Parts: sequence; structure tokens; C-alpha cells
Amino acid sequence: MFITSFKKMKLNIVLIMAVTMSLFISACSSSKVPDNIEAMRSIFSENKYIIHACGFVSDDEGTLYDYTNSKEALENSLLAGNRIIEVDFHYTSDGNLVCGKAWGDLYLDGKQMTPGEAPTLSNYLQCKILDKFTVLTFEDIANYMREYTDMVVVTDTKETNIETYKMIASSYPDLTDRFVVQIYHASEYDAVKKAGFPYIIYTLYETEDSERTEEALLRAAKKPLVGFTFHIDLTEDQEFMNIMQKTNTPLFVHTVNDDEQIKKYLSEGISGIYTDRTDL
Repeated sequence: MFITSFKKMKLNIVLIMAVTMSLFISACSSSKVPDNIEAMRSIFSENKYIIHACGFVSDDEGTLYDYTNSKEALENSLLAGNRIIEVDFHYTSDGNLVCGKAWGDLYLDGKQMTPGEAPTLSNYLQCKILDKFTVLTFEDIANYMREYTDMVVVTDTKETNIETYKMIASSYPDLTDRFVVQIYHASEYDAVKKAGFPYIIYTLYETEDSERTEEALLRAAKKPLVGFTFHIDLTEDQEFMNIMQKTNTPLFVHTVNDDEQIKKYLSEGISGIYTDRTDL
């Protein structure tokens, strides 16, 4: 009887080990990053640089400007060989998606538009950015993406409006896999993916402290993100950086233009740099 009981106990142990191993294997396989996400991560890793707000651009006198989201800046970046471009988007007063950071940057007939007040599309198209540079619409961006078939656009809309992404997916189905959508809270991931955008970056600049705890960030990292983006100041917080390393997800920082700083962050394991520079 002792031998029989021993055999039963041994069998139970084997079964428990088998179930445990099965669960472990299942967990590992379920956490495997999809091939398409790995491929997009590789594109970011190989390029290293995400050109911020279409990049630096100079006026006729050689003065350098950032944050323009202008035609001149975009073309300057593309002609320099850059292919991952971050673009800011917002809506005109009559509901058209256009490029830009702040309405006060626009000038119509030499007069500054009212800051914080969106113009109509008709007025927007007549404006110059900083009274110097040419405005862009979302349709313009789509046309550049069709011309430059390896161009990837990282969106910055300041808030995740799912209807915006549904519109893009419906009107530009051929381009959805070349947009990388920045979300601002982990809870936005599922809706963006469901709208048709598999490539998502979680940018942390609008998050609360509670969203940057180890538990919250590791939970967010269970989704197959292209990466996390955060301000360079957070790299000075070693506790935060230790958590980010545990996510096993590519890390991007913004915005860095200095050669030595760029070299430093890349050497410390940062996968990509948001930069205004187009000459790197």
C-alpha cells in the first residue's frame, strides 16, 4: 500500500509539474511579440531618429525654426533621407484635419491669427506659418507617403480621438500600416488598434504619476507596443529607468539635438531619438 501511495504521489507531482510547465510555455508563447511589430521596431532601431514636427527648417536669411510642421520642413527632412517623421495634427473650425502645433503660429496677409482659435480650412490654406512657411493638410501628408513609399508617420494629436483614426482608416486604408499612433494613456491602446492601427507608441508626457508606477508600466508593456516615449528629464530618474528596462520594450526620448547627448542616450540603451535635426 505504501508503494501504491508513493506512486500516486509521484504521479501527482509529475502532473503538477506538467501543468505548471504548460502554463509557463503558454504564457511565454502568448507574450511573444507579433512579427509585424518586431519588423516596425527594427525600422525604428535601424533609423534611430524620429524627426520631430517635420524637423528644422531655415528661412531665406538662414534663421533656423523648429515646430513648424510645414511643407518646407517636411521636404527638407525627406530630401535629407529621413523616413520616420513625427507630425502634429489638429482640426480646423469646420472639421478638417491639418498639420500644426498652435494656431497662433499662423499668419494671414501678414497678420497673426488669434492664438487658440481654429480658422476655417479656407483661411488656413491662405496662411503662412510664422509668416514664412507653407501649411500642410492631412491629405498633403498622405500624398507624400504615396510618393515616398518607405515614409512612416508618427502622429501627435495631443489627445486620442478615436473618430479621427476611424476616419483615416476609412479614407486611407492603403496607409494605415505606415502610421505609428502615439497614445497618451494606456487605456487608449485597444480602441486605436481596433480602429485599424497595429503600430502604437505609448508616450508618457501627459501621464499622471499613478500611470508611471512599475505595476502600471509593466501592465502597459504586455501590449505589443512599438515603444515607449518620454522626456529626457526622466532618464535622470534611475528608479524609473530600471522599471522601463523591465518592460523589454524599445525606449525613445524627446527632444534631443545635441550630438553628445544623442550619442550618450543611444549608448545607454535608448532605441530612438526624437530630434529636430535632419542631418544625422
